[in-house]
Amino acid sequence: MAYLHEMIESSSQLPVKMFAFSSNNPKRVIPKHWHLSSELLYCISGSLIIWDESDKYVMHSGDVILVNPNEIHSTQSPDHNHILVIQFPMDFLQKVTSGKYYELFEFDLNTVKSRNSTDDLLVILNRLVALANQYTIIDNLTATANIYALLALLCRNYISQLPIEKRHNNADLTLLGNITGYIQLHFRERLTLPMVAAQFGYSVSYFSKFFAKRMNLTLSEYLQQLRLNTANELLLHSDDTLTNIAYNSGFSSYRNFYNAFLENYQVSPTKYRQQYQHDKILHVEP
Repeated sequence: MAYLHEMIESSSQLPVKMFAFSSNNPKRVIPKHWHLSSELLYCISGSLIIWDESDKYVMHSGDVILVNPNEIHSTQSPDHNHILVIQFPMDFLQKVTSGKYYELFEFDLNTVKSRNSTDDLLVILNRLVALANQYTIIDNLTATANIYALLALLCRNYISQLPIEKRHNNADLTLLGNITGYIQLHFRERLTLPMVAAQFGYSVSYFSKFFAKRMNLTLSEYLQQLRLNTANELLLHSDDTLTNIAYNSGFSSYRNFYNAFLENYQVSPTKYRQQYQHDKILHVEP
């Protein structure tokens, strides 16, 4: 089964993507997905269910879970909640750790599984919550300072060494980042395997094997997941027609969009929009 891949972009004035969300719909499940970035979830109030790989955790107020790259995860809001999400792009983490993150170590933070949070951690996270929807230069600088303080704390207290079989080559990560970045810019266009392989100077055979090995899915499957992610956002946060959403997300026809959406979400686009469009998303970015 191909799981959704989520591309992570930094907030416009911050080195990470940071936002808060509140869900009022206990039936809404964010489908299984994964990304090349690290994602920190902080439960400010209410509760949040998260499936990380095959394990299920129920977060309550004050809980923090950090999901490392390539870990398949899903979430559900069983009641009204308020959640802070901080997504650290891989290239940023590689830069600030001199290439050691995900080559020698990964983060290990899950307060539901192990009550290992510190007051210092919650102090920093609450400072970031307080900066929600603040747009001044001083606010952005303060948020950036707290993000670096958070990373310093994570690297000091919440890491585990990667076993040799899980370590990743920096050159491969850099190449993969360039490839996925290029695809993200062009996925609404007609892209084929030979076209992308030629863009990076590889044969179709080599590129196909490299991509499938590193991403755990083919290029066509990856393109479909990017298009589905885009369609998902447009369904929830726009009033555009389904046909326009299909084409604006890169699908060649509404029928292709409908079939792909139904297969991945087990519900039609129309019903999905009716069920979940009124969930509240609060972006913490200028």
